[in-house]
Amino acid sequence: MEDRRLSNPVELDPKQYDPALGLLKNIEFLDGVPDDILKSILPKLQYQQFPKSAKILFQGEIANRLFLVCKGSVVITAKEKGKSFHLAELKPPQYFGEISLLRPTSATATVTAGEEGANVLILTYEVFQTVLVLKIPDIKERLQKVIDARLAQKKQVKDAENQEQPE
Repeated sequence: MEDRRLSNPVELDPKQYDPALGLLKNIEFLDGVPDDILKSILPKLQYQQFPKSAKILFQGEIANRLFLVCKGSVVITAKEKGKSFHLAELKPPQYFGEISLLRPTSATATVTAGEEGANVLILTYEVFQTVLVLKIPDIKERLQKVIDARLAQKKQVKDAENQEQPE
């Protein structure tokens, strides 16, 4: 029988700092951020492993962190008016939960670990606000652009599926 227990988030092992730095550099809203600033958050990142099909985040759950996929994959789905929508499958170095970095809020989708499970890095709201916001004056505006684009994409997916499946 498969072990379905979830691990708890743990501090990132210093041996993983270099790969984690590479992943951070692939995040659009961190583009061009000096290495010294990114390196300053590495000791504050958390790491967590999820087995196949484990729920990482539930739609409606209050979230306060960004998850960066570093191994495996995650599937993002949303429910609206009783219908379930497949929004995306994310693989390294993609991420989710970015809306909660601006303000803790309810998750707009459910995120489930993919077929091979998922390992994620976690950037908390507190670290974002106390380190990145203080050192990068336009970080909130950068992040808002990403959020706006993702919400528009989510709307397009739902609109397309609603046209394909008339009620």
